Amino acid sequence: GGIACGKSTVTNVLTQQGIVVIDVDLIAREVVQPGRPANAAIKAQFGAEVFTPDGCLDREQLGKIVFNDVTARRKLERITGPAIQKELVLRLLKHWAVATPLVVVDAPTLFEMSSPRFLQMLSDVVVIAARPEVQLQRLMARDKSAEQDARSRINAQMPVEQKVENPATSVVIWNNGSMEDLEQQARDLAARLKRSPTVLSNLFSGPGVVAGLLLAVGGVHMLAKL
Repeated sequence: GGIACGKSTVTNVLTQQGIVVIDVDLIAREVVQPGRPANAAIKAQFGAEVFTPDGCLDREQLGKIVFNDVTARRKLERITGPAIQKELVLRLLKHWAVATPLVVVDAPTLFEMSSPRFLQMLSDVVVIAARPEVQLQRLMARDKSAEQDARSRINAQMPVEQKVENPATSVVIWNNGSMEDLEQQARDLAARLKRSPTVLSNLFSGPGVVAGLLLAVGGVHMLAKL
């Protein structure tokens, strides 16, 4: 998904409204910690120069490689993708087990990493979008980055138009205005999601873990940022 479009603001509001949010970005950071298989695989693929002396992934150094090289980015995704998906499924199962009625998954690369069939299974797909020039200015201000570096990060992602126009997208939140406007849209979204019927709320009498897992994955709301 995108960057610097207000995703964190929206998910913070959803959390304040009592909705469980699973942040896939945080999962992505956890699965590459020292001692995890993905950490070793990245070192084997990209070398020790993308790591700090204490064995932690140097995300800035790795970013300089993958945001400017599609092949390198695909190699990284093949390493981290399965680990992230496994951890996400485990967390969904935990919420299924305790009958959590509504879960929002903040998945920045939802469209890039999901099959059309999976997207059709979701209760809602919410896209947070901003005009490209707004996104660029926010990213440069936030990270104090040069324009070319910011553009490289944005250009490494799926174009805004493709996500907004994807048939699976059910709600688009445009964040081209004030923080107050975005927060109000997020509160409206929370109210909508709480009213929406979800598969997740109906699967607790399911006949087994496998069936429950399939339904749980299909019964969450996915939040993709642009």
